[in-house]
Amino acid sequence: MNATPLPGWRVERSPGKTLGRTHAGRFFIPLTISHGEETAEANLVLTGDDTEQLHSELGRLLGGVTPEPLAPVGETA
Repeated sequence: MNATPLPGWRVERSPGKTLGRTHAGRFFIPLTISHGEETAEANLVLTGDDTEQLHSELGRLLGGVTPEPLAPVGETA
């Protein structure tokens, strides 16, 4: 089973690029998106609330707490 939602697609943090803030004060994470030989770069832009929630969820994962499984994208639980 492929760990990515769409087989052949991969999304990762862009190596060597730092996190930052937009002019509007939101946070962004540079990402590299690839499919086969094709690659593109994009930023995941988060509000302050989204960033706090991500921080909290990552802390739980690092602490060994496994989250409830989510429904696949586009589906409701």
